Amino acid sequence: VGKRFHSGFPHKTVNPIELVSEALAYIQKRFYEDFPEREEERRYKFATGSSFKPTQIKCADGSFNQIPPHATVSGDIRLTPFYDASDVVRKVRQYVDELNNEKHASLPTRGPYSKYDVPDLNLTGKLELNIGDGCLEGIACKIDSKAFHVLCHSLKTVRGFVKPYSICGSLPLVREMQESGFDLQITGFGLSSVYHAENEYCKLSDMENACKIVSLFVSGMDEMLN
Repeated sequence: VGKRFHSGFPHKTVNPIELVSEALAYIQKRFYEDFPEREEERRYKFATGSSFKPTQIKCADGSFNQIPPHATVSGDIRLTPFYDASDVVRKVRQYVDELNNEKHASLPTRGPYSKYDVPDLNLTGKLELNIGDGCLEGIACKIDSKAFHVLCHSLKTVRGFVKPYSICGSLPLVREMQESGFDLQITGFGLSSVYHAENEYCKLSDMENACKIVSLFVSGMDEMLN
């Protein structure tokens, strides 16, 4: 949050676009220091570790010769299941509080006329953090369970190969189901190359194989349990 002002007087206001850009860089740096990759992530073949990144940015409407009064960056945090979401929320709030309490003194500015505190005008830029309601926590499927090995065998039998891996996806209920005692295994048969693309699609041949794989898996579990 800054203050709308004519862009010919950048020293008379706080540019919220500059402030939020530098603040974001600071917060991301702190996040990756506090939540680095862990050994378990390599064991479970996670494609990435936990991540914090912007996905959208917007500011107040105005003309090109105006510094806007506020700018908003939106994004998400993806955690591997080896970190607790509540700890991350607490830490990110701490980062923002530190910046606000220090009046952003630790942040670099964008040139000699860029500033985040204008004492003569009793103006100090402010950061606000809004976290969405609820969160979807990921899981690490049990790779030492019988169900996992039956699934891998089914995949390899039909496709000729199997390559387990993990991602920081977001699926509702999976963490709750696992914590309730379900041996939850997750797989899919679409094309990851078009995941979230404008025109997602799958191959009928892959779906045909999916039917065979699921049939083998159900049969294998039935034999194992009976």
